[in-house]
Amino acid sequence: MHRRLIRSIVATCCIALCGLIAMTASAMEIRGEKPSYIRSGVSSVANDQAITRMIWAPGLDDGYDPQGVTWADGVVYLSAYRSTNPGVDRGPCRIFKIDPENGNTLGRFDLPGDCGHAGGLAYVGQGILIAADTRRLYKINLAAAFQPGNLATAVTATVELRGELKGSFVDFDGASVFVGSFEGDPARAKGYFLPLSLFDTQSGKSVDEAAAIRSIPLPTRAQGAAFDKAGNLWISASSSRFGRLYRLDSKTGQIAASFEVASGIEDIAFDDQGQLWSVSEAGALRLQFWTTTFPVLFRVDLSKLKENR
Repeated sequence: MHRRLIRSIVATCCIALCGLIAMTASAMEIRGEKPSYIRSGVSSVANDQAITRMIWAPGLDDGYDPQGVTWADGVVYLSAYRSTNPGVDRGPCRIFKIDPENGNTLGRFDLPGDCGHAGGLAYVGQGILIAADTRRLYKINLAAAFQPGNLATAVTATVELRGELKGSFVDFDGASVFVGSFEGDPARAKGYFLPLSLFDTQSGKSVDEAAAIRSIPLPTRAQGAAFDKAGNLWISASSSRFGRLYRLDSKTGQIAASFEVASGIEDIAFDDQGQLWSVSEAGALRLQFWTTTFPVLFRVDLSKLKENR
C-alpha cells in the first residue's frame, strides 16, 4: 500500500510538472487575430524559453499557409499561399504587412497568378522586396505593392529559375541574393549567391546555376535563410516531425551550431535589434492533422537558445 501511494504521488507530480512545462509557450499572449478553427492555444515547442513574442499568422481562416518572412523599416512581412487540401501545397500567393507590436495586419498584396508557393521573402533595401517562388523570383516595389490595384507597377522584374536553382527561400547578404532549395538528398541541398543586378540584366528571362557567383552546401530540408550582422548564415529546416535552426559559416556552409525549435518552422529574418523572426506552418488549416499546433509568427532571442548536444 505504501509503495502504491508513493507511485501515485510521483505520477501526480509528473503530470503537474508536464502541465507546467506545456504552459510555457501557450501562457504567452498571442497577438493578432486568432483563427476560429483553433479552439485552445498553441503547442509547447522546443526552446520556447527563447521566444519573446508571438503573433497569429494572418489569413489562417482563409486557408493561407504561412511561408516567407522578412523585416523592413520596422515592419514584418509574411508570404503565404492559399490551400485547404493537405495534398496540395500550391495556390494563390499573398504577402501580408504586419505590425510587430500589436500583430495587426497593415496591408495585403496578391502576387501574380503564376506564383504558387511563395516560400521566401528578402528585403534588399531602398524599398525593394524579393519574393521567391519555387522556380521564380519577383522584384517588388513596396510602396506600390500596398496601394490597391497596383499589381502591374508593383512587380518591377521577374527572373525564372531552372537547372539546380530553386527558390524555396531567399535572403540578401548586403551584396548578393541568396537562394536555396528544400531537399531531402544531401547531395542536392545547396544555396547559391546571385548578383542583385540579375533583375536588371535578366528580367523576363531564365537563369540556371551558371549565373551564380558561388554556392555552398546546406542542411537537408532547409526552409529559410537569414544573415546576421556578423555575417553568419542561419538556416531553418523542418518537417511535420521536427524543427531546427542552424548557424553556418557563410563561406563554406559548415554547421557551427544547431538548435531544436518548433516543428514546421519556415522562413527566418533578423530585425533591427538582431532578434530572429520566423513562422511555423504547423496548424495551418490544411495541416490540422499534425501533432503540433503553432501557426504563429514568433520572435526569438538567440542568447536564450539551448544548443543541441
